[in-house]
Amino acid sequence: MADYKFDGEKLKLRSTVIANVRGDNIRKGTGSTTVANIRDGDIRSGTGSTKLANVRGTDIRQGSGSTRIGTMKDVDKAIDGPGGVTKAALWYMFVR
Repeated sequence: MADYKFDGEKLKLRSTVIANVRGDNIRKGTGSTTVANIRDGDIRSGTGSTKLANVRGTDIRQGSGSTRIGTMKDVDKAIDGPGGVTKAALWYMFVR
């Protein structure tokens, strides 16, 4: 059983809210400061367009390249809950 839980809106570590998700934006804690956004399988910095990582199939890759930094199996082991690219982005930003 994973320590982190994602309910589709909040990522929690036990009872502490680590991040919240609204639409394509990921925000730190319960606040409104956007730390990442998701667009077309790409995890981007803040509200900008700088690619931090990309998700292709079951691989999570660094930047816009092909260097694998994890897989969806890694994400599923660390975070319980629904989600594909969103859960991968939460893993990339807060768990790994």
